[in-house]
Amino acid sequence: MIRRHVVASCIAVAAMAAHAEAPADFAYRIPLVNEGDTAFFRVELPAPVYESAVRRDLGDLRVFNGEGAPVAFAFMPRSAPGREAGAAVELPIFPLRAESARQDLGDLAITVRRTSAGTTVDLSTRDGKAVPAERLAGYLVDSSDANEPLAALTMSLPPSANTTTRVRVDASDDLVSWRTLVAGAPLLALEFGGRRLTRDRIELPPARAKFLRVTPEFASVRGEAADREVEAPRQWREATGSPVRDQSGAFEFDLGGRFPIDRVTLLLPEQNTVAPTQLFVRATTADEWHPVASTVFYRLRQDGGETTNAPVAINGGEYRYWKASVDPKAGGIGAQAPQLSFGWYPGVIVFAARGKGPFELAYGSARVNPSALSIETLVPGYDRAKRTPASFPPARTGAVNAVPESAALKQPIDTKRWLLWGSLVLAAAVLGWMAFSLSRQMRNRPTPESPTDRSSDAR
Repeated sequence: MIRRHVVASCIAVAAMAAHAEAPADFAYRIPLVNEGDTAFFRVELPAPVYESAVRRDLGDLRVFNGEGAPVAFAFMPRSAPGREAGAAVELPIFPLRAESARQDLGDLAITVRRTSAGTTVDLSTRDGKAVPAERLAGYLVDSSDANEPLAALTMSLPPSANTTTRVRVDASDDLVSWRTLVAGAPLLALEFGGRRLTRDRIELPPARAKFLRVTPEFASVRGEAADREVEAPRQWREATGSPVRDQSGAFEFDLGGRFPIDRVTLLLPEQNTVAPTQLFVRATTADEWHPVASTVFYRLRQDGGETTNAPVAINGGEYRYWKASVDPKAGGIGAQAPQLSFGWYPGVIVFAARGKGPFELAYGSARVNPSALSIETLVPGYDRAKRTPASFPPARTGAVNAVPESAALKQPIDTKRWLLWGSLVLAAAVLGWMAFSLSRQMRNRPTPESPTDRSSDAR
């Protein structure tokens, strides 16, 4: 009997292991449209995946081909932000003329006049006296139209001149207070033997200023913005808050899914609001809240427009439920509830296009375990430093086909656990039966005669 039970258990476990996954084993399926005849395609995971996936790690994600067979896939690591060269812009220049003997322009006042006829620049002493225009002492550079801080200036030197000099660059926003950016940058333009050596670029510490004062003679100036990081665009959503009973200034938010959030901000309902806030998260309504950030959100009227805080960097993503607790000492945020705006980078998977299409993305099952490969295993020779999502052609996602009442969403019976407990109970019963049998045998065994009894019988 015991042997038959063990054999039946082994057969049940083998049957479970032999069950092949099929699209019908998942509650949600999204058709994929891929074009071309390549080995791999990439898919950017749409928001519904984060809303309905059962596993927090997306371990219930699968890709099937047109024959219903699963194909290999891997999650692609997010690439580092790229860099974009700064834009170059021609800057207006205005000559500064002073006395022949003057070496320093620092004690002179500069006045800019803009009229319909053009712009003029005048130099005068601090007490208002005009300065004789005897020589070209430098240039005033108008950098007020530069959209980004300048990282360098490129001087267009006279083509026929042999020049070697050092340049001083000062910056100002009001033409009164000046700060030095570069004290003695070399500039040279030399010609010899039919060849020309030029150094016409001055690197600056990244700075934003309306005006620059430069001293040498040149024909034009081009400003260069610094290179900057270019991040991939995030996806954004908003969730409206619900006031928390008996907690003044506290609001709860249900995001509708577990998104990999890395930026959040609170959209305040009224202008001129400053809200010191603590943010809390939890995975389910039964869990305890735990804090993820403490910051100040604001919405202020300024210069005829509106200024707000930048989104806050968060390392507490993949939680569905959030709470914002506004410090009551700030005076409240108005009669309406705020909105929590959250952003995330969608995950990207790469799958092998094995078999015939159409392919489909499936998710939503409590009965499966993670099956994604590492990207290095899936793609031979994969180099994280060189490969980007653009290395693989995209597969577009279609509308979600949902079966919300699917049995796949129900937690399965833990057969292995029950088999283990059954085996333990059976073993305990067998041990009990063996102990009982041994006890009966010991009680029924005849008592051996003692030597005293044998001697009495002999007499």
